[in-house]
Amino acid sequence: MAFIDYYKVMGIPKDTPQKDIRAAYRKRSKQFHPDLHPDDPKAKAKFQMLNEAYEVLNDPEKRAKYDQYGENWKQAEQFGGFGTDGGGGNPFEGFSFNMSGEGGMSDFFQQIFGSMGGGRRARSARRPAEPSEVEAHVSIDVWTAILGGELIVSSTYGKYKLKVAPGTQPGKKVRLKGKGGTKSDGTPKDLIIVFDVTIPANLTDQQKALIEQARRG
Repeated sequence: MAFIDYYKVMGIPKDTPQKDIRAAYRKRSKQFHPDLHPDDPKAKAKFQMLNEAYEVLNDPEKRAKYDQYGENWKQAEQFGGFGTDGGGGNPFEGFSFNMSGEGGMSDFFQQIFGSMGGGRRARSARRPAEPSEVEAHVSIDVWTAILGGELIVSSTYGKYKLKVAPGTQPGKKVRLKGKGGTKSDGTPKDLIIVFDVTIPANLTDQQKALIEQARRG
């Protein structure tokens, strides 16, 4: 099986500091999340490989073994290391992996996720669960928050008409079932609207007087 360079999957050089691995993963995951590439049949497999790379490189102990033994780091851990052939070379050197789908990647994923049908390696990998909802923050003015009203919310997934209940507090959430796009397996995600209330910085004397009157009851 062709060797996949986890550092290339993550888009980082091999000498990247350990503290920067998480940030690199977050940046990469935003680029290759399956929801952003609905027309790419390999999008889910790419994202799975990204998660696998992160799982290894984010763990200092696993990363050290991977740096020494490459793809065979798990076997090295089990059997206490491998002997060398005396040449000191990397038997997997020269395989190119890029996230755009060119070169050796299609053959690799055909082996792992195609003909093997989710084989041993795919089953044993521990990957974070895919979220079933997404959040979007919407700013409303204090008057709408107090008195209520209607507004149109535009998001990546479409436009929706929302009713704001009188007395809406900052951070209040509204769930829109099935309006947050789809998961990599095609099931819909919910869209969670979070209201942020904007407090006016400059008030007229009349507005201040009215608010003061309301405060006194």
